[in-house]
Amino acid sequence: MAFKTILLPIRESSTGAALMETAISMAVRNEGHLDLLYVASEPEHMIPFSTMGLSANMRKTIIESATANAEQQGEELKQAFLALCDRYKVKVQTRSADHNGASADFLLRTGKRDDLIGRYGRLADLIIVPQPIKVAPPPSSFEAALRESGRPVLMVQREKVLEAPGKRLAIGWNSSKEAAQAISAMLGNLKRADKVFVLTSEKRMQQPINADDVCVYLGCHGISAETATFTTENQSAGEALLAKAHEMDCDRLIVGGYSRPKIRDIIMGSVTGHLLAHADMPVIFVH
Repeated sequence: MAFKTILLPIRESSTGAALMETAISMAVRNEGHLDLLYVASEPEHMIPFSTMGLSANMRKTIIESATANAEQQGEELKQAFLALCDRYKVKVQTRSADHNGASADFLLRTGKRDDLIGRYGRLADLIIVPQPIKVAPPPSSFEAALRESGRPVLMVQREKVLEAPGKRLAIGWNSSKEAAQAISAMLGNLKRADKVFVLTSEKRMQQPINADDVCVYLGCHGISAETATFTTENQSAGEALLAKAHEMDCDRLIVGGYSRPKIRDIIMGSVTGHLLAHADMPVIFVH
């Protein structure tokens, strides 16, 4: 399907320009609507005053400073957003069912950022997020976008504008319901691709429903796909999957995100975690 409604939660002005241009160009290609969500967190929720022993005046000063900084950053992002909309000739307006062509809106909200990302994301065809800085665990905003919205999440590399649609798409198949949901969510894009590969480990090819069956399923939707296997003998599944996607010269990777219980991810590591930290191509996650 075309991405008619796109959500970009944004916070960092240092990487905001590239993210906004990626999102706006995608809205133009899909003749869709972009909602850029900037959440000014309530300072009272960010500072544990009860344990800091601050006086009332110090508390007031910190709150005023944090509020002013949030307002300044929000205004900088808004002005950059309006300039990009002007450059791409995108109408600035609220989301409407009867809009013609691409449109966009700057949503300034106050509250708990993760909650708002999850809520607004549920009515978006796609949520765009920047690749997290290499930290463990991953940022809660990514988890909110993925786990709380139920929508596809496109992770793009920081400070890199993604202007062209993917033409050589790789699907990571591990027989999970999340992987199946990822395929279903991305059928429209898979149909428009020049080449589609279903990547899976050699061990998973022994399962009753394997990558060859996925190719048959895709064929029923008019999509020609090819199985490509990798081994996890000397590397993790995430490392092997990413290496295989590069070997097949793919420009997008589609996976089910967090397809194992959290406790197993903590003990064994996860493909999602590896891709968040090390992917050097855009990745679409679906949970």
